[in-house]
Amino acid sequence: MKRFINLDNLEEIKKRSISNWYDQLNFVNILMIWIVIILLFGFVYYLTQGSGFYLIYSDNKNHVEDISDSIYFSFITATSTGFGDVIPKGSFKIIAIVEVIFGLMLLAFVTSKLVSIKQDVILSEMYEISLSERVNRLRSSLLLFRQNINRAITSIEDGKIRKREINELYIYLGAFDDTLNEILKLIDKQEKNNESKYIDALNTELIAHSILQSFEKFNELIMLLEQNKLEWKRDITVNQLNKCLNLSKVFFDKISNLKNLPDRTIHDLNGQYACISEMIRKWFLPPKIV
Repeated sequence: MKRFINLDNLEEIKKRSISNWYDQLNFVNILMIWIVIILLFGFVYYLTQGSGFYLIYSDNKNHVEDISDSIYFSFITATSTGFGDVIPKGSFKIIAIVEVIFGLMLLAFVTSKLVSIKQDVILSEMYEISLSERVNRLRSSLLLFRQNINRAITSIEDGKIRKREINELYIYLGAFDDTLNEILKLIDKQEKNNESKYIDALNTELIAHSILQSFEKFNELIMLLEQNKLEWKRDITVNQLNKCLNLSKVFFDKISNLKNLPDRTIHDLNGQYACISEMIRKWFLPPKIV
């Protein structure tokens, strides 16, 4: 089946291509363009002068016949210096006006490029600060989850656990679920937008270990509940726990594709997750029939 280009979007495509071309320009490119324009106009003044259009020296009124003086006039015209020692006559006045316009446009490009670079630096710093704050907040949320589970463990060991506390375990798991979703959203956003700044290897590994420690702490709680024959397998609790396990599986699958983590580290993290996941699931999944 033949594919046709939608002409309705042709103008938008052109604007986008021009914008991309401009964004790729650096100071060296702009300087080279500026020099080429000055030389081009200098050769125009030198090669196209005639009886009705030419350059003259203001002091002796002689025609400019030296190419270096033509390029010199082109330079002072492009920079809007205007010493007045060389004067255009006839049609060269219009050409000089055109060159001034080109020179001012290039000056505007340089100015906008300076502003753009400054904005990029500021935005980069802001994004880095925002990313660091989000990572710290996510790690704090995981720490808070473990602290809540640890308090429940202490209550069981002291024999002070209440049935209501056991029935409300799904609330802690709900907070854990929200944190895992936030972590996945952060990774997905970076992948979709091709962000240049990713969560660094250290923070990625720390988050992964925090997730593993959270499951280990919850598995410890389940072991105590089972040992003390306390009923905890409410549907809402089991479903929430299963959801957390599935979300964490997605997380560990995603970090397996990251380039900022060594293969050995990824292998160890996935192995630890597979082990703790299997240990937790055995508490609420029916035994396999051999």
